[in-house]
Parts: sequence; structure tokens; C-alpha cells
Amino acid sequence: MSSGLRLRPLITDPYFCDWGLVVGDRVRRLRRERDMTLKDLSLEVRKPDGYRYSMGFFSRLERGAASGPLIAYSNLAEVLEVDPGRLLGPDDAQREASEAEMTLVRVLRRMGIEPDEALVRLMAGGLSEGPSEGPA
Repeated sequence: MSSGLRLRPLITDPYFCDWGLVVGDRVRRLRRERDMTLKDLSLEVRKPDGYRYSMGFFSRLERGAASGPLIAYSNLAEVLEVDPGRLLGPDDAQREASEAEMTLVRVLRRMGIEPDEALVRLMAGGLSEGPSEGPA
């Protein structure tokens, strides 16, 4: 399954950086999850002087071909309703799983329980049986 990240462009682009591509991909994913267009971003995210960023700027930012000042990312995070650290920080999906976490995953697989079902059962008080029959 692909993460959706593209490889480094073949043409040398002085504005391209790997970090920009990772953050840009997050911006695109978060924007799409909120059914927002590039135009929506350009209308809602303001520069410190009150002017707007262009749709082209956000398009380049999402492709890793542009970057903005830190305040741009802070304002963007506010519009996307996420903590700036989530937008700019390390990606939890890239963290290595601990042995304890992998043991939990293996046990759930053997029991035939999906992770979301395991959480529901833990909240309800037990994981002792296999897959549930669904709502009664």
C-alpha cells in the first residue's frame, strides 16, 4: 500500500526539499479530509499583512515545491483545525513499533479481532471471546 508520497523530482528544483514534501502531503490529506479546495485555503489562510496566499502557492506547497514562513504553517494549521505540531512534527506512522505493541497486534490477529473492535471491547470491559456477531 502506497503512502501517497511521491519520489524526488528528476529535475533539480531549488525550492524542493524532502521535509516540504512530507508536510505538503499532510496539508493535502488534511485539506481533502475536510472537503476543502485549494481556493478554500487561499480564501481562509491569511498572511501576516492581511493579504491572501494564492491557490498556486498552496498547490506548490502540497507538492513540496514551495515553503512559507512559519506563521503560514501556523495559520494553515488553524484553518485545518489541527495542532501545528501535527502538521509540522514527526509522523507517528513512521515510528517503529515496540515489541510490546507488535505482541498486541499478533494476539488480536490470532483472536480474529479488528483493532477498532478491540478498543470497543476494552471500553466495555472484555476481550475474552473472538469476533463479535455485530449489533443485536
